[in-house]
Amino acid sequence: MKSPGKRALLTGGGIAAAGLAVVLSTTLTANAAPAPAPAPAAEVVEAPVPVRAAEEPDNTPWGDVIGTGVHGDGGELVFYGVKVDIEQLPQTTFGIMAGHRSADGKVTAGTVTNEYSGPDKSPGFHAVSGGLNGIPSFGYYAGPAAKITAKVNGKTVTAHQAAWSVDPNIVVFWFDSAADPLKLAAFDASGKKLPAGNPDVGHG
Repeated sequence: MKSPGKRALLTGGGIAAAGLAVVLSTTLTANAAPAPAPAPAAEVVEAPVPVRAAEEPDNTPWGDVIGTGVHGDGGELVFYGVKVDIEQLPQTTFGIMAGHRSADGKVTAGTVTNEYSGPDKSPGFHAVSGGLNGIPSFGYYAGPAAKITAKVNGKTVTAHQAAWSVDPNIVVFWFDSAADPLKLAAFDASGKKLPAGNPDVGHG
């Protein structure tokens, strides 16, 4: 017959062994390698936006389109600012485009002119263009010009003009004729003559 004490000792050893197994199991679980992080969602790559070449003019109107009330085959004659980014002209940031606006409001570019020598906003005349392809002579003045005159076909005439909405200090002007405007002059509201700047007339 087996001793009860012996049986009790064996039973206690079984309990201890079971406890050791639990500890080992817990330790192994704690030391196990962490579960891998969930894979990130697939990255959405947008198609690149086409980049305009620096030498390619941007015909998108910059600021308000200036209507003239003059209508022809292409619609109403209009003028508007355009951005200019040409490496060879670091001081030129904009130009003035002459174009047409159809009855449904679509604007079509025609002839653009911009400063090619020096800062484009220095006081005076800039980018004066002689008439071309049915578009009259035009250009812009940097400064408080309230009146602009010139000799056209031997007569002194006053130009039409309007401030550019992006910079009201830039005054867009144009004449009724395609003939070159000579002896350009600008005057402020008091009649004082303003700096001439670059009044030379360019073609194309």
